[in-house]
Amino acid sequence: MPHPQPAKTAQWNHAGTIHSTQLPLECCVKQTGTIVRRVIIALHGFGDNAQNFSTLADELRLADTLWVGLQAPERLPFPGDGGQWYELFGNPHIQLESSCNSVRSCIESLQAATNLTWKQIILFGFSQGAFVSLLSALRFPQQLGGVLALSGYLAQAHRINLPSDERKQLPVFLAHGLHDQVVFPAQHFETKDILSHFGFTHVTAKTYPGVAHSLCAEEIFDMRTFIEGLT
Repeated sequence: MPHPQPAKTAQWNHAGTIHSTQLPLECCVKQTGTIVRRVIIALHGFGDNAQNFSTLADELRLADTLWVGLQAPERLPFPGDGGQWYELFGNPHIQLESSCNSVRSCIESLQAATNLTWKQIILFGFSQGAFVSLLSALRFPQQLGGVLALSGYLAQAHRINLPSDERKQLPVFLAHGLHDQVVFPAQHFETKDILSHFGFTHVTAKTYPGVAHSLCAEEIFDMRTFIEGLT
């Protein structure tokens, strides 16, 4: 599939009819099939961008799926065409809240435009995007289909207020390379402990020996298996 160019309009084909919606963030859209049975909202990592991250949709090869890769709204503190969801060299709280609010608005817009159920929408993030995905999914008013957090972490547990006990049934996939020197594997295990402390009962946690701050074929297979088991 060709690499889409970022834009604030998400467009797709469902049963031969073209649909579109405006989003508060720039996005790259990819679609498999001619109907939409699920939406994956994907958040790239620090320094990356939605266009690069959208290549992962080709590797996952999920049928009847609308992939919407969101572009982080904050500029990098150095030259480059990537972005960040919150600053790394200061207090991230204000930017983090703003990014989570923008992601929430994107979820709401896509759900209304596709007319899918909330549980047909999945959040997906890598590294910094994994933190924003986890935090957004845990606090979102409706119960989403699931969340995947790759090479990331969950912090600021004291700021998390679950909207209901049902949220503890949210399917969560955590994946981490054991040779990651950017987000250390210890943060993967801490995230797993935080979710256990909250009472989450559907957490799939995987680690991959020899893998650094990146993905591997086994991990992509495990992600695809997890997603296909959701809807």
